[in-house]
This record gives sequence, structure tokens and C-alpha cells, in this order.
Amino acid sequence: MKRMFVPWARMRLGLLLGAMACLASVSDASAQEEAIPDSVAADVSAGSTEAAGEATFMAAPDAPAEAAEEAAEAEPELEVDWTLNAGGAINTGNTRSWNVNAGSDVLLVKQDHRLTLGALFNFGRADIAPTDDTVPYTTVARQFFFNSRYDYFFTDKDAVWGGLSYRWDPLAGFRAQLLANAGYLRAFVKTDKHYFAGRIGYSYTFENYLQPPSALFDNSNIHGLLAALDYENRLNEHVEFLSSIVTIYNLNKVEVQNATAFQDIRIYFTAALLSHLTDKLAFEARFLMLYDRIPPGPDLVKVDTTTLFSLVYTFM
Repeated sequence: MKRMFVPWARMRLGLLLGAMACLASVSDASAQEEAIPDSVAADVSAGSTEAAGEATFMAAPDAPAEAAEEAAEAEPELEVDWTLNAGGAINTGNTRSWNVNAGSDVLLVKQDHRLTLGALFNFGRADIAPTDDTVPYTTVARQFFFNSRYDYFFTDKDAVWGGLSYRWDPLAGFRAQLLANAGYLRAFVKTDKHYFAGRIGYSYTFENYLQPPSALFDNSNIHGLLAALDYENRLNEHVEFLSSIVTIYNLNKVEVQNATAFQDIRIYFTAALLSHLTDKLAFEARFLMLYDRIPPGPDLVKVDTTTLFSLVYTFM
């Protein structure tokens, strides 16, 4: 009996020690897992373990950079067209005269916004008695024009607009003529090559006369109804045609000209034909017609016209 008891006792003792060792190892592993903070997680992949924060950072895509690039691409660009023009003419012989003109035009377009700016100066002198050396040259042209207009398209073809214009034309009787107008615009045709629109609105005109028609008034304040048509045609990549006609009917009585409502009608017409010689250089022929039904002076005619030929250089 004793010989059989001793081995069995040893076997039971070994089993008991083995069970205690397993329990101890399981408890130790649980304690280690509880000791790991939440910020660190075991990422076992192909035998590697990474911290949770590091794994998340490495896996994060470059979403902000890509979104910024997409937003930059979606943002409409500002289109700028800036030109300078200059020209002149010289006549000798039976006709002795010279003339110079210069100007600049700017077009800014960004999505639904369109701004146009333009300035033109014209000056000329002539010898009205070429066979008489004692008669000096006489100034036959002295004009400055400035025009600006802003259009905001709230639909594809409907817009509100406002404009400011200034005219200095002493030979036509104006020391200063200032126009401010605004209204509604409807684009009948609006494509890359053709633009045809009609405008209607209110116009205010301030005029200061070089030689007042009336001894009592040097200035006039005219409230008017404006109607206009604008047409642009890109005939091809080398030729452009631009034109505009504006008609203003006075709504109030103009004391200086003794004109009742709708009697002092003004018409401003301009047309320009551009032929591009290179990407930067073009030749322009421009025609201006200014009509005043009741001129500011008894010795002044109703219609003034100016025809200009210029070279146009495109900066942008």
C-alpha cells in the first residue's frame, strides 16, 4: 500500500502545482490588459503592434488639402481685358490739320458680375486759311469722354445695371456733362460670340455750359427715361464688332433750353470694329454720334460725329 500511495501523491501534487501556475499566468495577462490605457490599442496585423493614435494618424487621408484644391478649382476666376489705344492724322497742302486721340478700355468679368470702364481723349487743330500765313491754327476738336457700367446678372439673361459717364466738350457747349443712370437689363442673345441686350431705366444728367444759353442759368438738372440697345459680335478670332445706342427722354422741364417733358431728346451712338493683327495688337475704327434735339446754344448744331482710327494694345 505504501509503495502505491507515494507516486499517486506526487502526481496529485504536480497537477495541483500546474493548475496554480496556469491560474497565475491568466491573472497576470488580465492585469497587463487592464494596465494598458485606452489610448493604446493592439493593432495586430502581419505581426506588428501600433498605438491607436499612431495608426489613426497614419491612416487619415489628405482630405483638407484635396478639399482646398477642389474649392480653388470651383472658385470662378476674374477675367480681365485691358487695352490702350492711340491714333492720329496729319493733313498738308490745301488742308492743313492734325489730330491725335488716345484712350483705354477695361473689362472685368467674374461669374455674374461685369464691369466696363472706358476713357477717350481727342484733340485736333486746323489751318482754316492755308493761303494766309497770318491766320493761326484753330482748335477744331477738344473732347474727353469717360464711361463706366456695372451689370449684375441675377439670372442667366436678366440683370440690374448702373452707370456713370462724364463728357468734356467745350466746342459743343459743354464745360461738363455728368450722367448717372440705373435700371433693368435683358439679354436677348448671350453666347460666347454674340451678345445682344436691351436696357431701360432712369437717367440723371447734370450740365454746366461754357456759354449759358440763358443769363439766369449756368447749369441744368435733367431727369430722364433711358432706353438702350447693346450689341457685340465676335465675327471670328480676328475681328470684333461692338456697338451701343442710348436714347434719353427728359421727364422734367429744362429751363435753359426752354424744353418741356419729352422734348429735349438725346441720342448717344457708338460703334467700333477691331481687327486683331497679333495676340496683343489690333487696329480699331471707332465712330461716335451725339445728338441733342435742343442744343445748349443758338449757334450749335444738333449732331456731333467723331471718327477715330487707332492701334490697340492689349495688356491683359
